[in-house]
Amino acid sequence: MSYQIADSKQIAARGSAIYERRYRGQFEPKWSGRYAAIDVESERAFVEDFPELALKTARAAVPDGIFYLHRIGSPGAFKMSCRASNASARHI
Repeated sequence: MSYQIADSKQIAARGSAIYERRYRGQFEPKWSGRYAAIDVESERAFVEDFPELALKTARAAVPDGIFYLHRIGSPGAFKMSCRASNASARHI
C-alpha cells in the first residue's frame, strides 16, 4: 500500500495503530523495554535494545521507509516537554 504522509502526527497515528493491531501482543511478553522501529508503509517491525540501533536496522532493511519508534511496554518511545521561561522563548 503506497500513500502520502503529510506530517509527523499522521506517522505517529499510523505507527501506533500498526503496533496495537500487529505487534503489542507478541512483543510485550518477550521484549518489554526494547525499541521497535515500524515502517508505516510495509508494516515491518525491527526490534533492538536501543532506539538508535532499531532505526539503523530498520533503515538498512528499508532505506526509503518512514518509521515510527515505540518503546515496547510503554505508551511511546519518549516523553518530551518544553517550558518557556519568558515570552521570547522559542518552541522546538
